Amino acid sequence: MRRWVLAIAILAAACFFLGAQAQEVQQGHQTERISGSAGDVLEDDPVGRLKVYVYDLPSKYNKKLLKKDPRCLNHMFAAEIFMHRFLLSSAVRTFNPEEADWFYTPVYTTCDLTPSGLPLPFKSPRMMRSAIELIATKWPYWNRSEGADHFFVTPHDFGACFHYQEEKAIGRGILPLLQRATLVQTFGQKNHVCLKDGSITIPPYAPPQKMQAHLIPPDTPRSIFVYFRGLFYDTSNDPEGGYYARGARASVWENFKNNPLFDISTDHPPTYYEDMQRAVFCLCPLGWAPWSPRLVEAVVFGCIPVIIADDIVLPFADAIPWEEIGVFVAEEDVPKLDSILTSIPTDVILRKQRLLANPSMKQAMLFPQPAQAGDAFHQILNGLARKLPHGENVFLKPGERALNWTAGPPTAIIILASSPPFPSPPRVALLPPPPRSLLGFRRARWKGGEVWGVRTMPLRLSSAAAAVALALLLAATALEEVARGQDTERIEGSAGDVLEDDPVGRLKVYVYELPTKYNKKMVAKDSRCLSHMFAAEIFMHRFLLSSAIRTLNPEEADWFYTPVYTTCDLTPWGHPLPFKSPRIMRSAIQFISSRWPYWNRTQGADHFFVVPHDFGACFHYQEEKAIERGILPLLRRATLVQTFGQKDHVCLKEGSITIPPYAPPQKMKTHLVPPETPRSIFVYFRGLFYDTANDPEGGYYARGARASVWENFKNNPLFDISTDHPPTYYEDMQRSIFCLCPLGWAPWSPRLVEAVVFGCIPVIIADDIVLPFADAIPWDEIGVFVAEDDVPKLDTILTSIPMDVILRKQRLLANPSMKQAMLFPQPAQPGDAFHQILNGLGRKLPHPKSVYLDPGQKVLNWTQGPVGDLKPW
Repeated sequence: MRRWVLAIAILAAACFFLGAQAQEVQQGHQTERISGSAGDVLEDDPVGRLKVYVYDLPSKYNKKLLKKDPRCLNHMFAAEIFMHRFLLSSAVRTFNPEEADWFYTPVYTTCDLTPSGLPLPFKSPRMMRSAIELIATKWPYWNRSEGADHFFVTPHDFGACFHYQEEKAIGRGILPLLQRATLVQTFGQKNHVCLKDGSITIPPYAPPQKMQAHLIPPDTPRSIFVYFRGLFYDTSNDPEGGYYARGARASVWENFKNNPLFDISTDHPPTYYEDMQRAVFCLCPLGWAPWSPRLVEAVVFGCIPVIIADDIVLPFADAIPWEEIGVFVAEEDVPKLDSILTSIPTDVILRKQRLLANPSMKQAMLFPQPAQAGDAFHQILNGLARKLPHGENVFLKPGERALNWTAGPPTAIIILASSPPFPSPPRVALLPPPPRSLLGFRRARWKGGEVWGVRTMPLRLSSAAAAVALALLLAATALEEVARGQDTERIEGSAGDVLEDDPVGRLKVYVYELPTKYNKKMVAKDSRCLSHMFAAEIFMHRFLLSSAIRTLNPEEADWFYTPVYTTCDLTPWGHPLPFKSPRIMRSAIQFISSRWPYWNRTQGADHFFVVPHDFGACFHYQEEKAIERGILPLLRRATLVQTFGQKDHVCLKEGSITIPPYAPPQKMKTHLVPPETPRSIFVYFRGLFYDTANDPEGGYYARGARASVWENFKNNPLFDISTDHPPTYYEDMQRSIFCLCPLGWAPWSPRLVEAVVFGCIPVIIADDIVLPFADAIPWDEIGVFVAEDDVPKLDTILTSIPMDVILRKQRLLANPSMKQAMLFPQPAQPGDAFHQILNGLGRKLPHPKSVYLDPGQKVLNWTQGPVGDLKPW
């Protein structure tokens, strides 16, 4: 413990010593644009992408409320007012409702204030209900969709649950009449009844002019390490303590009130905004709700936000890369807050500051008057535009009703005694397997002398860097002791629950009985199909035949499965030929549609198919040809279960389930090494770097990423990389800390499965990849993502990861449920890939009404596609 305290002290000294040099770096490169899709989204212009019709309501719903109490203009819930004002003069507004994409109802539900300026929510449900009744009787547009093409701004503490106490908000739930609408709200928490799917989470309102008036010179040094002003206890509403902020704020005070690195207090000084601009880290802990204006203030003032709110859904999460600009600390880890923040490498801190200095980042968090390009108004519109075009299930049939107008409490004016919200549920700890140490890997020589293989500071900052390196080295022993005590870790929250779901009882699957020419005869002809990486289609069939979710009565089935082995036509080298696949699939669909009535009633919308080709149901191994072909037209309503996953690609349709490729479990099991074997290889990879046969000029294969790995690191002693595939391949992965998983011709490969199963941290180099079971496996927590353009910096990226981060990734990878989810074992086991597929299908139930067609209705074109695909098979 003494050694650990000394390490922190040295590290703190190093941080202050780095001030001048860090400032020099910032002066040379003060801002950095968000790279990739997030940066593009952040700078999107919604004009021309959507049209909004603003209902003209009586002023009692909006302007009269504001006239009665102008304080509504300045509180943190004011986004509803300024969004209304913005839309009235916006270029996206249309006065012709027939051409509108979205309809907006301007109701100021938070403008009923107490003397102390807090909004009373008791009238809000009745006000909202009254406004909806008005637009439903005066205009025809609500009734045709029951609000599914309408959006509402609901900036209450718990959104459209309309209550400031969480327990009461949960009891109320979202106002039933808003169940189909899109909600634009400040409240965001995963798996919470007050955040419905498809909502747009926004920042709370913070007054831009007031903040601008407090700006200080940009070259002012950040001399405060950690800053916070606010309540630590709420004795009036939580007299016994423990409920407010789930104890996180109290823990901050109790652990760090006397720590010189922490400037924390309940006082709110007049220099509050200036102090944030002098701070490196600003704490943003939850209160009664997970959000607060501190997040906006931190971003605007360039102070790295330290987010302490488990399961928070952050504003504009598809545009703002919160993982890159902020620091996330679990509520239960607050006592370790000093160690967590002081162990962040300086280059990481500097990059977060450069990103925060980007004007577009600050702009996205504000509601300025007048509006400015890229501000929060525009981010909301971008979010609405990304939901277009509306799906088929938005518009109802004449006379159809989806909402219950009589649902909800009989009156909204019931004042109940205050009581604290529910405490956090207890976390589950799994028994650890034998330890596997990180700290045994080989040493490497650098110019400055001998250091551990993890190079702690890629920046050359002389004695400051040496101090940080020394601090981390001193911390190593303490970290190893922690690792011995907890070698495995369960995924927290919803992901862990999803990973361990049991699909039995949640769905029933009917398996079509096809002639054996579609499946079993192919395997009998070429048994190699059982062991290649496309074999998931075979083993899924075998699993379903004996599964408890199989039903022999098609009338009670939720899903229908057609067992077609489209990858079991192999070349002499064992590669699947896709040329017959479209005809095989088309023939099978013609067979089931002529023999059973179930395909025809939905045209496949309640059917799923396993298509493990390189590019899924595009059925080609060359991407250019696959894109040209597109997904087989007859499969466009079906759910596709496929290994190929890449965002915004024609071969991945919305609603597909991405799965891991097949890797032989028994073979892998025979190569296991003793769990205490040290991981002595830092980076490991075996495979092609160039594909001269198919890409003789180079540059196309793996988009040059693999070639870049070889050219930059073939002589680096930390990188064990080669084209050779040794008999000890599986053993070597178990001796490695990081395993490279770069794209090839497609973004996926079995290396990802092998890395997870063997506890080697996967380094994923494949821009826009969609990973297997992404709703169950927290890839951001167990892996490392490196952009293809950043491959030349791979050594710096990996060596700058703090050791505590590496250890946590290893503990998560040691969780048996993580490994199990990547495998197709025979016989099946709970939580394996078969069960994850069923869980994915189970989460799609119940099917919406749009799945079922009217008698005689046809959606698919049976004559569409290349001429060769239409030939009989």
